[in-house]
Amino acid sequence: MLRVRDVALHFRVHPATVYRWIHQGFLPAFRNGQPYRPGDKAPGALRIPESVLNSTETPDMSNREVA
Repeated sequence: MLRVRDVALHFRVHPATVYRWIHQGFLPAFRNGQPYRPGDKAPGALRIPESVLNSTETPDMSNREVA
């Protein structure tokens, strides 16, 4: 499991971008060993599976809604 900071370094983005991808559902994440669901208020650090790094591209943002 990786920290948000590690994923941000890999994709060359700011950690806030990784948090945004997690909250938008583009990246899977876990908190305290349980899958994270947006809106979850449980304490603890978010962790991202290492399999995310096997992706050669940043998460697909082409389908996102524009505000």
